[in-house]
Amino acid sequence: MAAALAWGVTDFGAGLKGREFPVLVVLGGMLAVGALGGLLALLILQSPGLESQTAWLGLASGAATATGLTALYKGLAIGPMSVVAPISAGGVIVPVLVGIARGEDPTTGQIIGIVMAIVGMLVVVTLASDNEEGEGGSRSVAVACGVLGALGLGVVFVSAEDVGPNQSPWFLLVAQLTAGLALAAVVISRGLPLPRGNDVLQIAGLGVLSFAAWALSTAAVQAGKLSLTATVSSLYPIVTVLLAVAVTSETLRAGQVVALVATFLGVALIAAA
Repeated sequence: MAAALAWGVTDFGAGLKGREFPVLVVLGGMLAVGALGGLLALLILQSPGLESQTAWLGLASGAATATGLTALYKGLAIGPMSVVAPISAGGVIVPVLVGIARGEDPTTGQIIGIVMAIVGMLVVVTLASDNEEGEGGSRSVAVACGVLGALGLGVVFVSAEDVGPNQSPWFLLVAQLTAGLALAAVVISRGLPLPRGNDVLQIAGLGVLSFAAWALSTAAVQAGKLSLTATVSSLYPIVTVLLAVAVTSETLRAGQVVALVATFLGVALIAAA
């Protein structure tokens, strides 16, 4: 539950910061803090040496993180958060589809969950057509960003699946460092404006919160609560939506509320199966 809360607050805060600064700058700063957190975790836990498989999985996760979170935060910055955030929860569908491609049979709960999640997302997007736009972007672009964000997060889930418990700190460090360096290169090459003063502290705070969410989730999985952790963590967009309604005064129609509930129940079914 703490991980879901941390992720939800992080996404909301990053979306807001993305309306003030380029998303690449915001996410790059967050990932830099995350890499430091990964290094600290590595030193504290004294994990065994980095295995080659973990390195490759970390690189894949880092690339997916850079692409997926950049898209997600861009969508949250330019579109209604109450629309974009629930779409990102669809990332839990990706591991199921990968499993099917590998010859695994989906459970009845997963099939029902996928249908509920997809239909719920479509209804949320459709009913939002007359609501206000986000800050300076088209709704279709924001929705596309949400979908790309979901795909990126799905790849992260698939990559993390094969990481052993003793390799988790290495996996997090490699992923955060890979994504952070990639975004830093883009930011420097484009000469994007950098934050100063309180903005730096706020972005760093989001980075700490984001890494804390990963660490809490990893700790819960290592404690043998994988299904519960996957289910609760995948519901983090609820926090983002509630904050969007409370802080930025986004409005939800009755039909959207019902569709959101159906979406999150579908996501829960997928993750818990």
